[in-house]
Amino acid sequence: MATRDDLDANAEFIRLADTFIEVPSGKNIFNYANVDLICETAKAQKVDAVWPGWGHASENPELPNKLKALGIAFIGPTSNVMSVLGDKIAANILAQTAG
Repeated sequence: MATRDDLDANAEFIRLADTFIEVPSGKNIFNYANVDLICETAKAQKVDAVWPGWGHASENPELPNKLKALGIAFIGPTSNVMSVLGDKIAANILAQTAG
């Protein structure tokens, strides 16, 4: 799934994809930031994996869990990592403990 901006930018993932589904730009409830839309579309297309790109969906810890429940791999960090990194205090503590 991609937006018109991805096509215009001649994004590499568009060139390498087996198939392409354009989603509308605009309000997040109608586009690629909508986790349920991503999951429904991925299921309907019978994909093996989803890479969410950049932006809202790629930072939403619900996405990896919902895709996993559908048997679809998520290419990116786990929900737990996303949750920690989305919390500045927790991320700072994690960074300090990592050295």
